[in-house]
Amino acid sequence: MYICVCNAITERQVRASVDAGATTLSDLQFELGVATCCGCCAATAQEYLPGGRCSSVCNVNSVAMDVAPAAAGAVVETDAPAANGFPVRLVAAA
Repeated sequence: MYICVCNAITERQVRASVDAGATTLSDLQFELGVATCCGCCAATAQEYLPGGRCSSVCNVNSVAMDVAPAAAGAVVETDAPAANGFPVRLVAAA
């Protein structure tokens, strides 16, 4: 889909620019030339920036957990069921 008809800038180009680090409309204007002619596409282009409605940039949250060191090849039993209801056996390798 074309975001900027004046400069033939596509949604794919805007997303690639945002994925490469563009965070403001000024960044998109500098890198792609979007919204530099008539300006009608400025609001649409901004929707692809981080926090916008069409943004593909996600917040990355760490899901790392502290784990006590176990002996090599030790089997750790847990009472917590897996999401699918099957028992889970965790194997810790050192």
